[in-house]
Amino acid sequence: MNKNFLYVGIDVSLKTLVTCIIDTSGSTILKPKSFHNTPDGLDTLMSTITSISSNVENPCVLLGVEATSVYANHLIYTLYDSPIFKGIEVHIYQFNPKLVKKFKESMGDLPKNDNVDSYVIASRIKMGNLPTECYVNFKQLGLQRLTRYRQHLVESIAREKTYMVSNLFLKFSKLSQEKIFSDNFGSTAEALLTEFESSEDIASKSIDELIDIIKVASKNRYADIYSTAIAITEAAKSSFKVNKQLDDSLSVVIRSCYENINSLEKSIKHINTSIKNQVELLFPNEYTILNSINGIGPVIAAGIIAEIGDISRFKNDNALAKFSGLVWSQYQSGEFEAEDTKLRRTGNKYLRYYFCLAANCMRKNINTFSNYYSSKFREVKTHQHKRALTLTARKAIRLIFSLLQEKRLYTPAEERSDAYRKSSNDAE
Repeated sequence: MNKNFLYVGIDVSLKTLVTCIIDTSGSTILKPKSFHNTPDGLDTLMSTITSISSNVENPCVLLGVEATSVYANHLIYTLYDSPIFKGIEVHIYQFNPKLVKKFKESMGDLPKNDNVDSYVIASRIKMGNLPTECYVNFKQLGLQRLTRYRQHLVESIAREKTYMVSNLFLKFSKLSQEKIFSDNFGSTAEALLTEFESSEDIASKSIDELIDIIKVASKNRYADIYSTAIAITEAAKSSFKVNKQLDDSLSVVIRSCYENINSLEKSIKHINTSIKNQVELLFPNEYTILNSINGIGPVIAAGIIAEIGDISRFKNDNALAKFSGLVWSQYQSGEFEAEDTKLRRTGNKYLRYYFCLAANCMRKNINTFSNYYSSKFREVKTHQHKRALTLTARKAIRLIFSLLQEKRLYTPAEERSDAYRKSSNDAE
């Protein structure tokens, strides 16, 4: 029996769900109508869809929304898990807003409002060539919140450190120009840069006083504390002198930056523990497989699992790479095809982030990945690390997909070679 498709376009915002429904012929069955983005509003919307479906023989509902922040999440979760659609075939799709925008431009000079946008989304679904259907795994969603928040914390620390460095140059110019501390954000640097009000204060202290401060702050870990103290004194003397009012304000800012960084790093430690506990509990098999790869620990494994979910969603590693955005555009015309093309970056940015983290760790711990990274690094003279790491991440996807699909642990190439030689000798 032929299906009668109903194309449901929903323009989602913080407060409303503007919905338009068209049928296979392109006729508008439900003109754009606004529903509240609340549990009651969503119940009314679902009742409206089922009521319209009941008047159609063998209905198949294709529902689409734009991926706009988290505003559509409750809608998707409820539709996915609702018993009201029993007996009705429903497929849910999330579109990249860029795709909808380009499609809208092809429809002529349409105005920008929620009613028009819902109609455009419904028309885009009708056109076909749809993205991967929405996948909802409630076990995965909780882990995903943790791993995505961890990435947010890492990015926040990076921003805070970058901001602090600019203030550090104003206050202690030479200390930020030369590598005196092993880490400008470590305990020793923090003790010196927050205890003294200015570079002149540091320069005026005796070497013995500086040595005592360094010993306590570093827990006596410096191999040559005397040379470090001399270097700090010389750098303080060579720094620009700063006006007293500006100096006082910079001291407050730098002290606050250290407090923020320490607080964020403490939060990351807590989140890491929560991530490890959840991934071991909810995805023990996938976690064990990924954790068997040299260099991949609990956090990276959890980050990858939280975005992939069930590996059977992807028919091959190319599909997984496309989902993560680790694919390259093609530029070809006639007999010409460009070799230097851009990374698309239209996929799951969180999965791409964790794949790149995994690749960076794997190239430090696995010879085949290290050699591959080095060969790609030497191929070009610009953006060497970035390009080589991205290509290594693509190679890592092939391995990770294979292991998860076949449900087997990783075995290093050296061990596989030894096992093969042993089995050959036994056979002889």
